[in-house]
Formats: sequence, structure tokens, C-alpha cells
Amino acid sequence: MNIIYSCDQNYVRHAAASIESLLRNNSREKIVIYLINNKIEAHSLSKLIALVKKHGQKIKILNIEDVCAKVKKNDDFPISGYARLFIQNFIKDKKALYLDCDTIVLGSIAELYNINVDKYFVAGVQDNPAKYMVSIIGMDKDDRYINSGVMLINLNAWRMDNLENKFINFIKKYHGEVPHHDQGIINGVCKEKILIISPRYNFMSQFYLHTAKQIKQLFNIKKYYTQSEIDNSKNNPIIIHYITKFFGKPWEKGCTHPYLDKYNYYLTESGFYQEPKLPKKDSGLKFRKFIYHFFPFYVYYCLEKVLDIKRKRKLKRKYSFMGDSNENTNY
Repeated sequence: MNIIYSCDQNYVRHAAASIESLLRNNSREKIVIYLINNKIEAHSLSKLIALVKKHGQKIKILNIEDVCAKVKKNDDFPISGYARLFIQNFIKDKKALYLDCDTIVLGSIAELYNINVDKYFVAGVQDNPAKYMVSIIGMDKDDRYINSGVMLINLNAWRMDNLENKFINFIKKYHGEVPHHDQGIINGVCKEKILIISPRYNFMSQFYLHTAKQIKQLFNIKKYYTQSEIDNSKNNPIIIHYITKFFGKPWEKGCTHPYLDKYNYYLTESGFYQEPKLPKKDSGLKFRKFIYHFFPFYVYYCLEKVLDIKRKRKLKRKYSFMGDSNENTNY
């Protein structure tokens, strides 16, 4: 199995926790970890290498400067996030599994890794961005948009279809500021060849907070998981992805994520220790969280729709340079 991580010094502890959970729960597999290194300090990098070797597995270090040499971005998103777009020429095998650093693996990923993606560019778990975000990257209103935090990548197809150049041109088209960064790029370029997989392989915070019906209402989604699919995944998740939403991140003060204890456990087992908790990022979340918890769902729904008006207007101004290509977007 080829497993890809990409991180800098700020996220090295989280990567260590994720790697520890991966290797501990997949000890029967032969795993090669490809770590895209964005200026990780030498002692931290040495600890990561030792962690992988402790489990009898292999690790290969790739420098961010080599992987992202052609990236010309114009946003504040970490360059590490873009590295997954250009990995196809550094791993010569058929496919690879990319994992975000803020994930914890709770079981075997063999079934996930063995999914047949021959007819697809990528496989992932459906996410729920606002409709106007989907439209602005050129996806149709009923296209299923994936979260890029866990992706099974068909490296052969990426090479054969020269997706590297398509990714680069897509970034240029949006003046280096694609909505949702690498995730928007992947969905915009791969939209006709995306395989939707079970939410158990990338179990995100929204699956705890909302029912399938509520998510479809909030984001005007027609094609989505059934409630049964979400419930079954909730009972047996394989990969937990610590999306902020209303829970916060495990390394932030006041995190209430249901699997906070799993992150703390694997972090300790990795040999990387917890540092002082960071303040939780707010960005207006406190008020929305209050409304969500203490008012009927309809009130929360109305609040989100009102906030969407402001978001849409902001995006319309930001991407006005797209001209005719955005005339049919769902603003």
C-alpha cells in the first residue's frame, strides 16, 4: 500500500498521531508512506522516520520544493495542501491513498485500498459545499463533490490524462485562488470521473451534527447518502476526519469531538506529546452553534440561508474576472 501524507512543522504532531493509528491498525499490510516534507524540523522528521520503522514499515521523504515546483498560487492556504495534486510522477505504482494529517485510522484500510478505481480519477467521500461553490468551479448542480482529506488516487489515469497540466491550468484560470483550494481543483478537474465511497472512510463532523435529510436541505443536494448509510458508518467508522464544524480541532481548547480520546491516545503512543491547547477559532461559529443547539432546525436553516446571501455576493465580486464563464453559476 502506498500512503501519502503532506505536512509542515505545525502539523507534524497530528501527522504522527495519524501515522501511528494507521500502522497500528494495519500491521499485516506492507505499507510505504510517502511524506511530503514542507520544512519539518530535523528532529521532528527523525522522530517520524523512527515511528514508521518501529512498526516495520517503509517511509520515503519527498521535498515540497520538488513536488510543488510548478504551483503558482495566490492564497494563504498552506502549500502542503497542494502537494497531493502533483504526486503522480513521484510514485510509479498504479494507485495511492492520500490522508490528511487531521485523520485517525481506527481499522483496516485494505477494503478501501482495494476498491477498483480503473474507470475513475479518484475515489472519495461526498462533502456538502454550498451550491454556488460547486457552480463556480464548473460542476453541474447535481454533481457529487468529494472531500479531499481522504482520496484513493488512480495514479495511472492521472499520468495518462496529464492531470498535472490540467491542475496547473485550472489554478491559472482562477488567478491562483480556486474556491476550496486543492479540493476545488480536484473536483473541478476530475468531476466526470469521481467515485463516491462509503462515509465510513472519511467520517466527518457533519455526519454527527445533521441527518441526511437536513444536509440535503441545507445545501440543496439531490444525490446524497441515505440515513442508513450514515448510521452504519457512524457505528463502524474506519477513518475519522476532524473537520472543525462546531466541535473544534483536537488540539484546540474546548474540543468536543466524539473521538477526541482517540486522537489523544494515538498522539501519546506516537511519541509526540500534546502541547498547550490553542484557542478555538471562532469566525462567527459561537452564534451559529448557539442557534443550532437551542433553536429548532428550521431557525438554524433560515440563519444559514441569510448568511449565504452575503457569501454569494462576496464570491461574485471576487470572481467577477471569470466573466461569461460564470454567467450560469447558481448565485
